[in-house]
Amino acid sequence: MVHKLVLLLFAALGSTITYSQKYELFEIENGELVWRNTYRYEGPQDSLRREVVSMLKSKVFTQQVVRNEIGYNGEIHHYQVNCKRYGRKYNNTPLIYWSGEWSGKFIIEIADHVYRVTIYGLYFENKPQQVSRYQTSHPRKGYYSKEIWKKGTPHFKKTKLDDITFMSLSLRDDFDITNYSSPLKE
Repeated sequence: MVHKLVLLLFAALGSTITYSQKYELFEIENGELVWRNTYRYEGPQDSLRREVVSMLKSKVFTQQVVRNEIGYNGEIHHYQVNCKRYGRKYNNTPLIYWSGEWSGKFIIEIADHVYRVTIYGLYFENKPQQVSRYQTSHPRKGYYSKEIWKKGTPHFKKTKLDDITFMSLSLRDDFDITNYSSPLKE
């Protein structure tokens, strides 16, 4: 009986640790924060590749895009989260989302009927705000992982879970090929 109780306790702890390492589409992988989403597509790989290229060209924040055997990789620069699109208000949204610019790197893997986007190295920089006529607030910048992670643990900060969900939705929608008008379509 005691043996079964100990095994049950270890199983519960193991599932808690696994759950805390992933939230929404963000996860901690090899000590780095990674966002990953898989999108479905009705069509062959060649058609999907054209759609992904069109989507990447339509985004001003995707730069240094390089084609490889599995898809594309590149950099994100000057990415901004659209707070109003998701009903967020200025008084309940941290400034890093409201007026921050984001950078990072991405990988897009393409196969028949599916493509997967992986984003890592997310870094934010919040522009200085004019506090008064004589005073300006200092810019805030840093890696997103430090903003949402508990130091020294694989756990996300509980007070940041709503913001993580918000950021995940923004990234998911901005890399979805159905959320843009393709210049290739006539």
